Amino acid sequence: MLSSNSGFQRLSQAAMSRSRFLRLAAGALLPFVGLRPSAAAAPNPELAQNSGAPGTKDAAAPGRMGAILVSRFGPVKIHSYLSPADGFHVNTQMIEGPTAVVIFDGQLQLPYADEVASHVQALGKPVDRIILSHAHTDHWSGLQVLTERFPDARVFALDGIADQLHARGQARLDSFRPIYGDRIATKVTVPTEIIAEGVQRIDGITYDFKRFIDAESDLQLAALLPEQKMLMAFDLVFSPNEHAFTVVDHFEHWMIVLESLKALQGYDIITIGHDTPVLRSAIDSTITYVKRAKEIHAASADAKTYSESLKAAFPDRQQAGWVDFSAGILYAARR
Repeated sequence: MLSSNSGFQRLSQAAMSRSRFLRLAAGALLPFVGLRPSAAAAPNPELAQNSGAPGTKDAAAPGRMGAILVSRFGPVKIHSYLSPADGFHVNTQMIEGPTAVVIFDGQLQLPYADEVASHVQALGKPVDRIILSHAHTDHWSGLQVLTERFPDARVFALDGIADQLHARGQARLDSFRPIYGDRIATKVTVPTEIIAEGVQRIDGITYDFKRFIDAESDLQLAALLPEQKMLMAFDLVFSPNEHAFTVVDHFEHWMIVLESLKALQGYDIITIGHDTPVLRSAIDSTITYVKRAKEIHAASADAKTYSESLKAAFPDRQQAGWVDFSAGILYAARR
């Protein structure tokens, strides 16, 4: 059962389109401006949605390409920005406290990071810090914009993330540039501060930061907000309506990490790195997906076989291109 102060409530009957953020209580849809809609997803009780609970609203703005949902948890507001599909549906979470804002992740494309920055500036509060969840380019490229727009904000990440960006960041940008051109960062923004594991109070809000290794990425942050009963899982958990990114061969340990998340009690709503918030049962659906991906990977000699087999195993999941993208990286490591 969801916490009574949650800004999200269970999705039971309504279908949700993957090219739209959430269906609002009034029945209106908040569109991605200029984005061609994808096919509607099948109804799925694992998805959470904004159902118009008190204190929850859509923060629409003319011409915005992405979508923002603002959810109130007592004195705390969580602003969730979801990029369009060509930005991999990356989420940036903005936690607004009484006097400041904490930003988690920076988007892939610079225009979407700019929309995040404009929304934060409109709040009229300083950015206390920016926190990077992991070293995949779709989460840090836009830090270039955020650090330019908020020059006083320090960038935090787990110990080891900065080393990964120093070692591979520029090569990753170079690989994206033929696709995105000047919409991708021109430089690598490396975190300068280490986020410590454990409980911290930032602007009166309690965070419990956790470090995980060898899951969707080599090193991954998760954050619990115990007073809001929310788990920020980033790319550890994926929507049951979309494929997951499987770019590294950590399938077995990823499932162990997911089991540890299942053991956390009372966290009914999970914000994720891609797509709309999910409920706890999405952990199980991610385990199912990762287990099957592991089996297919073991049986597939090449990227094409892996990609085709995984898409066939989950024909109802959207974003099939993510599987092709993942397979190319996963099998490149074998060469």
